[in-house]
Amino acid sequence: MLRVIFHRSRALGALAAALCAAGAASALFAAGAQAAQSGRVSGSVTAIDRGQLTIQTPGRAVGVLNALTAAASRIEAQNFPYVWGGGHGEAGVASTGTKGGPGFNGRRIGYDCSGAVAAVLVAGGLWPQGQSVPNDAGIIRDLLRRGLIAPGAGTGPTEVTLYDDPGVHIFMNIDGRFWGTSDGGGGGDAKGGPGWLDDGAWDVTNNRFRRYHFVTSVLKAKTTAGYSLTFNLGPQTESLPGLASGMKVAISYSTSKYGTMVANAVSYKAPVTTTTPVSTVAGAVTAIGADDSSFTIESAAGASMTFDVTAGSTVAQQLAAGQIAVNAVVAVSYTSAPTSTTAGSTTVAPTGTTLTAVSVTVNAPPPPPTTGGSNIG
Repeated sequence: MLRVIFHRSRALGALAAALCAAGAASALFAAGAQAAQSGRVSGSVTAIDRGQLTIQTPGRAVGVLNALTAAASRIEAQNFPYVWGGGHGEAGVASTGTKGGPGFNGRRIGYDCSGAVAAVLVAGGLWPQGQSVPNDAGIIRDLLRRGLIAPGAGTGPTEVTLYDDPGVHIFMNIDGRFWGTSDGGGGGDAKGGPGWLDDGAWDVTNNRFRRYHFVTSVLKAKTTAGYSLTFNLGPQTESLPGLASGMKVAISYSTSKYGTMVANAVSYKAPVTTTTPVSTVAGAVTAIGADDSSFTIESAAGASMTFDVTAGSTVAQQLAAGQIAVNAVVAVSYTSAPTSTTAGSTTVAPTGTTLTAVSVTVNAPPPPPTTGGSNIG
């Protein structure tokens, strides 16, 4: 299997950074296969698209710096390739990227340099969940506007620094360790994807790169941002009826030798819709409740039936307008439910049936009243 060896030269280092920005980073597969791993995770659905399911895990209160470090390691372990435009549709969600760009094949998901940096930031609560990701310069502008970063490299044992060559490339330093798709020194994953860059980060001293550090108060805060996970849907999970964004799920997954996570089982409670059977009966109105909350008819079979009326409903409006009146011939569509009585805190078994009018059609209005008269001779 072909393995690409990056030589540590400044010329090739500069080339690696330029390739990231231009979207021409390598999409070669790393040699060797990852051992398959499995697990179970819970969260809320944020996206369902093209055979993939993305969830946001619930966040517990952790330090921002710890959250950033954990996210960087987690993303590296997933072995994503470089995909130009990957991770820009929604921060923290690997994607297929831009059609025609390096690494794009319409199926493979991954990150480019700015998408990868944003994926780490969103896990630390430093980039809004669900928000799209601009290019590297746009990320810097937004963080400056919100007062989260300041010019210059960070110092001391607690620091996070962004290195940005505007419009070309971006990577970061998290507490002394460099991370991204490339830092100019040729480090990182052979597939060009994001990871820890343990190679000296030669571009740190390059004057093209502007340095910005996160302010101390931000890094010493707590976050409950959680993180985003994207799963490929396996044969058992291709059909997920009723699943929608915002629903809580539990996913049992395995990790393929290529680093992708495959959902083998998805547990969730789909919303249940129930339809109450509706019946219809015809008859003549014999009585109307004093407050228009009910009316009674005598059916063609001679049965007396009393219907409750829901306040504000169309039937209530018909009663108020006098359209449903005594002696009118009507057809009533209604629902029925058991009637229960409560004694103290104890509910007694059903004692009858409550009929509720859903709609009323007046087939014949009541006949006009008859008046007496006399013959005048």
